Amino acid sequence: MYAFVDETGNTGANLFDEKQPDFFTGAMITKTNFDIIQRNNIKNLCKRHGIVGIHASVIGPDKVEDIADSLVNILKKSDARFFISRVEKRYLLATKLFDTFFDAGENPAASWLAYNVRLMRLMLCLKVSTIITDDIARKFWDMLMAKREATARAMIPDICEALLARVPLIVDKRSQEIIIQTLEWSRSHPEALDIFIPGRQAKNGHMPNMVAFVNLMEGLEQYSKRWGRPLKKMVHDRQSQFEGTLQEWHRMHSNASPEPIKLIGETVVLQKLHGSQFEISASDASPGIQIADVVLWLFRQMLNGKALGENSNKLLQYAIKKGWHNDFTFEGVNRRAELAYENIMRKDISDEELERGKQLVALKEEHRLQAIKLYDHDGLMPYERDWTMTASLQEPEGS
Repeated sequence: MYAFVDETGNTGANLFDEKQPDFFTGAMITKTNFDIIQRNNIKNLCKRHGIVGIHASVIGPDKVEDIADSLVNILKKSDARFFISRVEKRYLLATKLFDTFFDAGENPAASWLAYNVRLMRLMLCLKVSTIITDDIARKFWDMLMAKREATARAMIPDICEALLARVPLIVDKRSQEIIIQTLEWSRSHPEALDIFIPGRQAKNGHMPNMVAFVNLMEGLEQYSKRWGRPLKKMVHDRQSQFEGTLQEWHRMHSNASPEPIKLIGETVVLQKLHGSQFEISASDASPGIQIADVVLWLFRQMLNGKALGENSNKLLQYAIKKGWHNDFTFEGVNRRAELAYENIMRKDISDEELERGKQLVALKEEHRLQAIKLYDHDGLMPYERDWTMTASLQEPEGS
């Protein structure tokens, strides 16, 4: 199968552009090479309507409306599918801040359960996000983007202090305890946290472009499994700032180990789109990218409450019906977390399960306290230790 990818909402390292709060990556997916098979049809369509190419922001809503019905017919013949990844930049920043301070593998004072159990991680991250002010957000982002490690580390105490001052705004007392324990240790140990990555390309990994790209690769992997077809080629719209990083991340993920990694409540496979080609192309040279462009444009118009013409709405509804949407936003993640929480709360918990849970909580608290003491002794992070060598930290049977 083939994927043709476009993106919109790129503000680079400026996550605070109020006019573009979201970043989108969209892909049109076909079982055959759309660029080769439909090139003449798209070319003739453009010629009939007096346009050079299908670039929605250039030709405008009236021309999009004029060609939309014909595009639907072309897409139906191609059995085209779609994937859209939406990244809310403020939510991305909140998750970056949370991972920086609350990763229990890289902060001995952090709660192992609160970070490694996915639902608990999502819920605590959402709570922490409520105390991040604009000033804290900007200081934290400046820290991630700092060119010198000493500059970045010097900013940690002030960021932690500002967050600690707002912890009382969180209602849940246990969450308050976890947040305070984690941030107080971070404030006192700015040398310990893994917060600095040198080089522009490495820092690109923090950008919404790359989060959306990884979500896109996962979406394409799922389509590949559903269709029973490997992805032969991904054709991505040319944009100079992230081309090298996109190529490198595609290489890493497509060549990663296929072995599943079992975590609490989830299984992760790092390998995505093994054996696929990654190609950068100007949108003018790729009808497939142009289709992805117009669908993304219509999707954004819908989210912004703009009225769509009958044919434009028909095209968008086709893409939605035949597509999958990954929503990395406060609203989308909160909705999924609430649903998962409700499903858990509906289940009965036996006395035996409750007791095992209490034992695990006690064990992980012992683990946390010992990790803090050991760091003071040798400066190692929890992920650098073999906890199985410590008899007192063996998990209870059946946990």
